[in-house]
Amino acid sequence: MKRRIAFFGTMVLTLAVGVMIGQIGKADSNSTPGSADDPIVTKSYVDAKIAGLGSGGSNPGGNPGGGSTTPVSGVDTFKVIQLKTGQTLKGGEGTEIIVRSGSATAIASSSGGLSDVTGATDLAADAPVPTNHMILVPRNDGRGIKAVANDPYVMVRGTYTIQ
Repeated sequence: MKRRIAFFGTMVLTLAVGVMIGQIGKADSNSTPGSADDPIVTKSYVDAKIAGLGSGGSNPGGNPGGGSTTPVSGVDTFKVIQLKTGQTLKGGEGTEIIVRSGSATAIASSSGGLSDVTGATDLAADAPVPTNHMILVPRNDGRGIKAVANDPYVMVRGTYTIQ
């Protein structure tokens, strides 16, 4: 019985040593950093990949899908505007509006109102627009805001018209 235990113990130990030698040999192979053979990468490799994304990477369009990297005047930046009481600001599809001061109401269309992203609500026609809330115009169908008091200052990003 002791011989059997010694035999199996020797076999297990031999197998374990063989597996360890195989793993060490595999780790010493000349694999390219970042390849499927070597998933561990260096900081310089990651930095180079991130820098490639900022300059457009391998994407011929120059936009890796995360948004524009170069601001376009009136589209990727907010513009501060002061509306006179009675004026309307109508936004195009995807226009963002933030009322900073004064009072404004929502201008809706037959398809619905404005999306109050901050309050997670839909603003119907003539609903007061809360200050400092992100308002999104979902479609280019005449939706926007109307200045009702105190010549409101608003921030706008996207296309819009003032009437």
